[in-house]
Amino acid sequence: MMRARQRAAKLVNILLVGCALISSQSTWANETFPFKSCFEATALKYNLDAALLAGLASVESSFNPNAVSTSDAVGLMQIKWPQTATELGIQSRQDLFDPCLNIDAGGQYLSALRERFGSKLLALAGYFEGPTKVSTSRGIEDNSVRYIERVLREEQLIAALDELERFGDCDVVAFQEMAAETHHPKDRASKARLWVAEHHTFCSTPELLRIRNRLPELLGTADPNGEIRTLIDQIILEKSDSQKK
Repeated sequence: MMRARQRAAKLVNILLVGCALISSQSTWANETFPFKSCFEATALKYNLDAALLAGLASVESSFNPNAVSTSDAVGLMQIKWPQTATELGIQSRQDLFDPCLNIDAGGQYLSALRERFGSKLLALAGYFEGPTKVSTSRGIEDNSVRYIERVLREEQLIAALDELERFGDCDVVAFQEMAAETHHPKDRASKARLWVAEHHTFCSTPELLRIRNRLPELLGTADPNGEIRTLIDQIILEKSDSQKK
């Protein structure tokens, strides 16, 4: 009788643990992609690509919300505790185990780095090695290059799955307004390159050609060294190649 009761108690405990695990992972279980709604909400909030955020989380933690590194980087996108976390407004280490809050923190951090460096690649380098070790005047370190390649590869694979909603449009007026935010030609060109890199996937070929042909008008200045025109031409060629395959 005693053994039967012990077995029954053990079975109840197993069932309770199983229910707790199912409940705690409901966000994951009810979506086609781990924490899908969190990635999409953060992408929309910080004007980032959900696939990029998910690629970052894949490389940083393999989508494990309970991951903790030896340097106390915590959660899905490995937010460093306490320095980086507190800078992002997180006062409790335990909060970093909340998947949506952690993804939001990672998105906020990446967005700030992109604004600081004016470059997606430098922003990823800053996320990996810390912003104080990144400079716009020198090349990206080899370790960071390998990290960036991994993130971009994950982003590509995730985007190909088409499970995360993409937010954005090809708004020429927004492009022009963005260019008008600064009067410095180099800053304006840098912002324009960033805009094209982030929004080209939402643009048809005619829209890209329209932007390219109106660059002096839209920027209010000439395209320095033809860099933006060349970038758009490359994007159009890549789009054409992908459609042929």
